[in-house]
Amino acid sequence: MRLPKLYLRKLWRAAMEFEMLKENDKVVVGLSGGKDSLFLLYALRVMQNNSPFSFELAAATIDLGYGQIREDYLRNYCKKLSVPFYLERTNIAEVVKERSPNNPCSSCAFYRKGALIRILKREEANVLAFAHHQDDALETFLLSLFYSGQLKTFMPTTYLDKSAIRVIRPLVYFTEAEVKGGLTYAEAEPVKNPCPYSGKTQREQVKNLLKDLVKDNPNVYTHLLSAMREGKKVELWPKQKNKLEMHQFYLKYLGNIDSNDI
Repeated sequence: MRLPKLYLRKLWRAAMEFEMLKENDKVVVGLSGGKDSLFLLYALRVMQNNSPFSFELAAATIDLGYGQIREDYLRNYCKKLSVPFYLERTNIAEVVKERSPNNPCSSCAFYRKGALIRILKREEANVLAFAHHQDDALETFLLSLFYSGQLKTFMPTTYLDKSAIRVIRPLVYFTEAEVKGGLTYAEAEPVKNPCPYSGKTQREQVKNLLKDLVKDNPNVYTHLLSAMREGKKVELWPKQKNKLEMHQFYLKYLGNIDSNDI
């Protein structure tokens, strides 16, 4: 079980910089069976073998109800890594279709996260690991800007106060291409995504837009990464005034104008 030094440096840099892992943590990886989560599970297993402190590791898969998830393959892969495997079957697909037909991805992620948290509570685990990588962070940044008018992305480490669970994303310094390359070391075969919305989402549109922008200017990727960091220069319009503030400003404005100037 091994990874290149570059990969290990990126993993440990993220873990240390964002305080992801601590002594005696019990970490559960959200294992969808895609390339990202399979690589993350393998990478954390390598880290566990070489860590200066001890932490437990397990994997959890949520059956959303969209179709075949290849349970046997995922269970056997976890067995190969000597990692406990948990599975929870749900009707999330049905709920999303009924309640959020126009925004399925966001709702699905919300319910899936809830199902994972239930597993963590049941198994007395305290850390939930997601396989979001650097490209995901940039896409989320652009999605928030384009579709909600907000400048934000997901955080590498977050704390869920109600459940006392820490959510970590150890792959934040990995590009999608590096994750794909990492599967060679993981010796894992990604499971086909059964979701009917796959490839037809706003995220997919933003992903393609980002690829096109990078083709014309490779610096776009680096500049976006820089823009996501706190401490960068920000020049934005003032906060929009409400009706009362506008009325008060209007009266003040008129009071400062000489009638001879009108």
